Amino acid sequence: MMFVEAERSFNKPKSYLLDIIKEPGNLSYYHPFCKRHEAIQWPGPGSIDELEYLNGRTLIRDFFNWHENGYDLEIGPKNKSKLALVNWIVEGNNESSSLRVRVNPRLKYYSPFKNKFLQIISWYIYIRPMLQSYIDHVINGFEYFINEDELVKPNQFGKHSWFS
Repeated sequence: MMFVEAERSFNKPKSYLLDIIKEPGNLSYYHPFCKRHEAIQWPGPGSIDELEYLNGRTLIRDFFNWHENGYDLEIGPKNKSKLALVNWIVEGNNESSSLRVRVNPRLKYYSPFKNKFLQIISWYIYIRPMLQSYIDHVINGFEYFINEDELVKPNQFGKHSWFS
């Protein structure tokens, strides 16, 4: 399976990280490409929220699995095919924890090619590096927010051509 992921460890309890990622509108605290993040239906399985990026693109996140270690969601434009499956996973105990975010893209929506071979080539050459850069920025923002207790500024860790 083709995916990208980023992970950070913290000297904070698992419950602390879970409380943050399960708060409605949480991406507005630490997502460097987030212009607006609003819960539509919250919390638990069946949750829905809307993320507007700095460039004006708006995506809907549909949560289908909400569990003691985080949640799983699909993200995509409203009323259209979902672009990716995303897992937010918190592990740890009362003293230390980690957050891992994994993005499993539906390649056909990222590649301009219909040919599977060309889709795979485009994955390795362009799509994977772009998605990795994106998720690295998000996890950097989360780390900054947790460690500094300050909101992340737009494009704080650099711009991204897909979302800035």
